Amino acid sequence: MTWVLRIACDVPVTVAIDGLFDYAPRELSCGDGTVLGLNQPEAWIGRAVLVPFGRAAKGKEPPLVVGWVFDVAEHSDVPIGKLKSVIAVVPCVPRADAHWLQLMRFMARYYQRGLGEVSLPALPNKLRTTRNFAPDVSGTWQLKSGKRIWQAWQKVWHSATQRPAALEPSNHLQLTPTQQTVLDNLLRARSEPLTQHHAPQLLFGVTGSGKTEVYLQYLAQILSEDDTAQVLILVPEINLTPQFFQRLTARFGTETVVSLHSGLNDGERLLAWWRAAHGHARVVLGTRLSILAMLPRLKAIVVDEEHDASYRQQDGVRYSARDVAIYRANQLNIPIILGSATPSFETWANAQSGRYGLHSLRERAVAGARLPKVHLLNTAQLPVQDGLSAPLAEAIEGAMRRGQMSLIFQNRRGYAPVVYCTYCGWMADCTACSAHMVYHKNTRHLHCHHCGVHRATPKQCPTCGNSDVVPLGQGTQRLEETLQARWPQARVLRLDADSTRAKGALETHLSKIAEGEIDIVVGTQILAKGHDWANLTVVGVLDVDGGLFAQDYRAPERLFAQLQQVIGRAGRGQAAGEVLIQSRFVEHGMWAHLLTHDFERFAQEELMVREQLSLPPFGSNALFQVGADAYKDALAFAQTARELALAIITEQPQFASITINAAVPMHMMRVKHSERAQVLIECASRARLQAFLPLWQQAIVAQKSRLTWLIEVDPADI
Repeated sequence: MTWVLRIACDVPVTVAIDGLFDYAPRELSCGDGTVLGLNQPEAWIGRAVLVPFGRAAKGKEPPLVVGWVFDVAEHSDVPIGKLKSVIAVVPCVPRADAHWLQLMRFMARYYQRGLGEVSLPALPNKLRTTRNFAPDVSGTWQLKSGKRIWQAWQKVWHSATQRPAALEPSNHLQLTPTQQTVLDNLLRARSEPLTQHHAPQLLFGVTGSGKTEVYLQYLAQILSEDDTAQVLILVPEINLTPQFFQRLTARFGTETVVSLHSGLNDGERLLAWWRAAHGHARVVLGTRLSILAMLPRLKAIVVDEEHDASYRQQDGVRYSARDVAIYRANQLNIPIILGSATPSFETWANAQSGRYGLHSLRERAVAGARLPKVHLLNTAQLPVQDGLSAPLAEAIEGAMRRGQMSLIFQNRRGYAPVVYCTYCGWMADCTACSAHMVYHKNTRHLHCHHCGVHRATPKQCPTCGNSDVVPLGQGTQRLEETLQARWPQARVLRLDADSTRAKGALETHLSKIAEGEIDIVVGTQILAKGHDWANLTVVGVLDVDGGLFAQDYRAPERLFAQLQQVIGRAGRGQAAGEVLIQSRFVEHGMWAHLLTHDFERFAQEELMVREQLSLPPFGSNALFQVGADAYKDALAFAQTARELALAIITEQPQFASITINAAVPMHMMRVKHSERAQVLIECASRARLQAFLPLWQQAIVAQKSRLTWLIEVDPADI
């Protein structure tokens, strides 16, 4: 043997910057009948394999892990005789094609992570957990699973070589003239790509304008042209999938549509992934994780609510599913549609500059439906009872008299955000995080919404012994209680992460709303997007002032988008809608644009500020983050990282335009007992920043620190 396998294992960059390790091949049988041997090294590339990794306990074999074969090499830094051998090919995993491997390489390179960190999470849990595999009597490794899973796998496997059935979409809705014009223009744009690639197309439509129907008829056209084609629809949150899935199956049939998201159990996700990876699922609906799925016949992508922050992964590899989707579409030279009523400023700037196509829906699709009238209530002057001002309470009562539904938006779950002592001012803080604990009345416990720790609510102040320990402020639980007490006859429903945690709970709640069984629905951002309730006419918005003065430069953009989405739930039927927003700061400049639904003017003004400050989309940034048991240690290593960055800039003048900011504490300094510090890096050129980051990361790795650290590219929060 004169060559070795280069295999990606799921290890942090501190262990191996590229995540690749050398292994010796051996003759192995694949589940598809292929035999991998020593004379065809290229045949190994793209295979998922079981390999020994790490040190073995005394008297035992080394533990096994799942890895991807990304490359073969003629030489190894480890003597050939000392290399560990591949144990088996992972059963039931198709060979990854060159496009998918290239996608993983891009993500690893762009987001400064190892190939294993990026590629292994793309597999369902059942296929990357080694305890789910075992050799049979012949020595061939098999997937240990139940009868139902095996029957499903056999069905997928036996039909792998068959062409998928042709689709005959049904239940098309009649498009409005504006919708039809937009659809025609989108279809025409496929045949008029910019340069050699399709330009992303922004579908900018007001809430209720029928963007979804345009998506579906667009995708139906693509699927009808190629009876093997697959399409991918991304939605930002799991709670949006049930209604969307029902609509897709009604349109394209139950056998051709799958849903991929983390809310599925392991078996459900495995079956959906199999169908998608083998091309049997023609329509794939998913959250951000689905952009990593193997889709061998992918021909189009739709990113719904493309502005949504939920497309950003907040742990592990910090990637943006929207940005990865744009890269994947460009890589495959397929069309991609980005849809939103409030596009991200990056997308909007690209559309305004002509880099993206722009298509607008400025009217609601339902005949006679209009955008709701928005009222701003000055709570600095108006009395507020139980969180509600008199005008808002009157509007809710009016809706109930008319047999219509009201929605109260309170983006804070739990009963109360703070529990405090009325005598000494003590507050219940999380011992693991720099945050207050939230009181949940149903369990009578305090919960930290950052680390998940919970404990019993004290009966007296732990500082002074005072028994007058009371909840302060209101979350959705308290608001639900007060609304029910104020209007006992009303049917009140709460929708938040707590009330929808049980499997099937969300679908049950949404069904009640659809059937007209609810008078008042109260909840968090779970209510803000994707829902179309014709009987909803009154929307009340509470406690939004904190977002007006947040330190993050993205805060105004996010608040405007969130409120515009909430506003958009009202008046989607024949009855006129009304929105009442309570604020103590009615003079803030954002309100003028929100009251008139003028996203374009708001975006124009905010982008002018961004350009002056070289903030995205007019510049790029990255964030070095480090955590330690003691803050002084975190800050010291952050300062070390900054000095390493400055040294690189001094030695290589091409990086002189990069700004290295001071080491400072993170906005939330402590999370899960980890004290955190950060260094922000800024550059006007994305390409120059990308050239700098690998050099910087290598220098940091060379420090061999035991602290936990990472470099986040295009950080969501600063």
